[in-house]
Amino acid sequence: MTVGETLAGCLLITGTPGAGKTTVSQLVAERLPRAARVDGDVFGIMLVSGGANMLDEEGRWNPGPDGQHQLRLRMINLCSVADNFAEAGFTPVADSVVETREELRFIAGRLRSRPLMLVVLCPPLEVARHRNATRAVETRVDYDFAPLARNQRRELGDLGWWLDSGEQAAEETADLIVAEAARRAVVPESVLGS
Repeated sequence: MTVGETLAGCLLITGTPGAGKTTVSQLVAERLPRAARVDGDVFGIMLVSGGANMLDEEGRWNPGPDGQHQLRLRMINLCSVADNFAEAGFTPVADSVVETREELRFIAGRLRSRPLMLVVLCPPLEVARHRNATRAVETRVDYDFAPLARNQRRELGDLGWWLDSGEQAAEETADLIVAEAARRAVVPESVLGS
């Protein structure tokens, strides 16, 4: 596919904090003729009160039952908005952390847009940590996301397109995704169980 062509379905870009999801998803959407960026974090920010603490007492990522419920609500909203854009003729470029196969199956079960393309940005952990440490304080995470990276690899390692963007400029990564996602990132329906 070349810049200017439509990308059918829904493109889901995931990875750890600092992997480049926000920047790359924006650049990918800008390269497509009709696209919308659907930022999963926005649905958490919309909670004005009653938001769950996603960290435990030691500062580790560990959402309790209420946090899990709110993360599920984010996924529901992400899927609904992505489908709304797809039905209006826009390619949804969704940006959200997906850690487990169960989460991916849940998304696939809610999302009507097909095919579902999964791109996992996976720069080396030290690159992601550096990017996280040097970004604006309000977007920085303060927990160790090495366990997330390990779990993503264990749970999703055989699905989608794992793209090491550690030595690429964000623009290069976006160009590559636009050119190759339809061929390399489609998740088979048989794997998703939908």
